[in-house]
Amino acid sequence: MKKLSPEMSLSLRLGAGFALILLLMLALGVIGLGRLTEVNQRMQQIVNENNVKVEQAHIMKDALRERSVIMHTISLLSDPFEQNEEFLEFNDHGVAFTTARTKLEGMALDPKEKEILARMRALTVKTQPLVVQAVDKAQSGNIEEARDLIRKEIVGPQKLIALEINDLLALQKVETENAVAEAAQAYRNTRLLMLLLGAAATGLGLAIAFVVIRNARGQAHLLRHQAMYDNLTGLPNRALFADRLQQAILIGRREKQPFALIAMDLDRFKEINDTLGHYAGDRVLQHMADCVRACLRESDTVARMGGDEFTVLLTAVNDLDGAVAVAEKILKAFDEPLEISGQKIEIAASLGIAMFPEHGEDPVVLLREADAAMYLAKQIHGGYKVYSKELGQGADDRVALQGELRRAIAANELVLHYQPKIDFGSDRVSGVEALVRWQHPQHGLLPPDKFIPLAEQTGLIKPMTQHILKIALHQCEEWQRAGLDLSIAVNISAISIQDPEFPDQVARLLKESTVPPSRIELEITETAVMAEPVRAVNCIKRLSALGLQVSIDDFGTGYSSMAHLKELLVAKIKIDKSFVKDVAVNHNDAVIVRSTIELGHNLGLKVVAEGVETEAAWDRLKALGCDDAQGYYMSHPLPADKLAEWLRQSPWGLKRQGK
Repeated sequence: MKKLSPEMSLSLRLGAGFALILLLMLALGVIGLGRLTEVNQRMQQIVNENNVKVEQAHIMKDALRERSVIMHTISLLSDPFEQNEEFLEFNDHGVAFTTARTKLEGMALDPKEKEILARMRALTVKTQPLVVQAVDKAQSGNIEEARDLIRKEIVGPQKLIALEINDLLALQKVETENAVAEAAQAYRNTRLLMLLLGAAATGLGLAIAFVVIRNARGQAHLLRHQAMYDNLTGLPNRALFADRLQQAILIGRREKQPFALIAMDLDRFKEINDTLGHYAGDRVLQHMADCVRACLRESDTVARMGGDEFTVLLTAVNDLDGAVAVAEKILKAFDEPLEISGQKIEIAASLGIAMFPEHGEDPVVLLREADAAMYLAKQIHGGYKVYSKELGQGADDRVALQGELRRAIAANELVLHYQPKIDFGSDRVSGVEALVRWQHPQHGLLPPDKFIPLAEQTGLIKPMTQHILKIALHQCEEWQRAGLDLSIAVNISAISIQDPEFPDQVARLLKESTVPPSRIELEITETAVMAEPVRAVNCIKRLSALGLQVSIDDFGTGYSSMAHLKELLVAKIKIDKSFVKDVAVNHNDAVIVRSTIELGHNLGLKVVAEGVETEAAWDRLKALGCDDAQGYYMSHPLPADKLAEWLRQSPWGLKRQGK
């Protein structure tokens, strides 16, 4: 056999060595990428399964809450037809709960999840006959027995079911964290294997190994980031925030260290989404996240909990004053409007503050108390509120009140009282303003400030407005048949004037009525118009095109009113009562009133003064050239039958001779 030359032998050895390197590199690439792909697929599988489980758990939670509200509502209703309607909805939520639970039971479950679902099923089996019994009692008229059964036998198991759902959600968080840890461990194993193989290769092999490692790190980091952070804002999500809050509580207990929790909710976010689209909504959320981040220290945490809900954890704040200072700083950061596509959007938020351990030592309790304080802040249209025991009770009552308000609309418990408006020229009634009241079966006649804010925050304001307009149109028809030529003014909320569907809804109501559109006047507050002038102007133009009269209420209390008034197709402006009350004795008020009257007349508008309570104010307004007036001096708001009597007896009901 011919011997190989040293050069050939070296070439063969180099070739073999290079081939070996190539094989090692190939093995390195195939094994490394294969393992990483496997880890990625496994992680995606776990995340997807957990998302389904979390979704079904939330469906069960929402259905359980709605059934509780409806069950309470049924116990308050006396009309069997109304009870049946609520019972149908009650059953629908029960079906949703059972469907979600069945779907969960059909998925791959670990032993703990099976135990939770088994306990939940047992509680449901125990509770369902009692629920049916309570509903039957309510439908048969045994209201007190139904309430007693709900309070003593049903509320407790329902709370236990809710706790089981919370435990199920907590398990999904733990499973996600374990999956992330598993991915990290798999990554470490893969890296070790690649390093061992790369040690036997050349520089090229090491370079390839480096690239693979770098990619593996990126994937592991991405998976962990997706599991713990919000994709839109980059903030920690609910799961990561819950972990940090729990750690803060453990440290706080051990070191006797107080801290603060702030719950945040964006005001009017639904309006922004509905009118400007989800792109604008996303930009607002990103802007809000940036503003809050800029107000915090590195040790603090701001998280997006979902939708427009945010929470802030202030671990370095030792007292309430420090928490309040941060809250005020956050609110100040929203002063500058956000410009999107050439349109400026005013950003406002409502904040609720709770302190550890003063207000609670449990994460669920602290979050609930911060939410209760935030809800109160939202009721007063923004700002911040600090939790108190009274707020806690109020939070429990809101669920019941919401159910009652929904029932009140259906049961025609909302009534209108009418306050006459007097024409200065003829000394006769020129029309009335309709003012809504709630004839509550237990609490008597409730003023609008007791329920209108709740209606606006829960979405009930839309059906309520439609209901009020129907009552006003019906009353106007009755007055027409009685030969009374009276127009009716109805107050419209800011939500309605910013709703692009509202003019069409009004048009349908007018079509169903015999009342001429000119006899209906819609009163819109100046602040409601100025909140979003472009949308408000468009809505007012469409309403005016229907033949309705539109007036600006509380004129003089808003901002930039003079700049936008000329753009509005309104018939009247109403001077706010704060300027009218002392017009006869206060020079500054008289100057403001006179200027407003002159402005209105120059623009071809009628001017109405509201809150006239004295003869001196009446005389002064008449001398200043005001067109109409309303207030306690002439008449308080009256029910329709009382108003008819007042029209017969009052000197303003008929044309006056002299003063």
